[in-house]
Amino acid sequence: MSARILSPLFRLLGLGLLVGLVPLQAASLSAEVRAADTRRIMATIAGDAERVAELLSDDLRYGHADGRLQSKADFLAAVRSNRMRYEAYDYEEMQIERAADDIAVITGRASLRVRTTEQHLAFRLRFLALWRNEAGVWRLLAYQSTQLPPQN
Repeated sequence: MSARILSPLFRLLGLGLLVGLVPLQAASLSAEVRAADTRRIMATIAGDAERVAELLSDDLRYGHADGRLQSKADFLAAVRSNRMRYEAYDYEEMQIERAADDIAVITGRASLRVRTTEQHLAFRLRFLALWRNEAGVWRLLAYQSTQLPPQN
């Protein structure tokens, strides 16, 4: 084959390889962020503030369904206090999307069970979580949730 025929074939092959990488990169992003989120939830359930701290951005803003807004220091103090312990955090639905090169957005619904000193609570949330890649580590940057009505 002549070079004139091979050149377009190589360009087409290169384009195919690039297009093929996009889903791999998206899958990798989703897997990395989901893994970081799972580690955060498991550390929170365990009450392990040191492990939780590694997964939170220093710039964290954590908005609770009841309207409270916490910084990283506030959130970690709450984990350490054991006044409210998460017993379960089960996703009903979750989507992960890239918002920018270093920002991922998780949206979804979850069912939670928590224990306070006075009572056990079970509730459902719709949430939005922003994760930022900080020097190669995915960290929670912002979180906001709203409580959903109980399922029938």
